[in-house]
Amino acid sequence: MSERYEVRHPGVRVWCGDESGWSSSLLVWISWWSPEVIRIETPTVFHRTVWTLGQAVELRDVLTTAVRVGGESR
Repeated sequence: MSERYEVRHPGVRVWCGDESGWSSSLLVWISWWSPEVIRIETPTVFHRTVWTLGQAVELRDVLTTAVRVGGESR
C-alpha cells in the first residue's frame, strides 16, 4: 500500500469508468471537521462504476489510507 495519498480535504481522485462508458472518477476525502466520516463523491447518475483491476487496487489503497487517517483522530 502506498503512503502517498493525502485523503484530507481536498482528497484523492481515483479514476474509473462510468455507466456511459466514459472515463470518470471518484473523489475520496476526509473533512477536518468530521474525521470519522470518509466521503466518497461519485459523478455518475446511477452510482455505477466500472473498475480495471489496477484502478480497484488504487481505490482499495486510498480507502485503506482514509480509514487509517480517520482512526488517528480518535
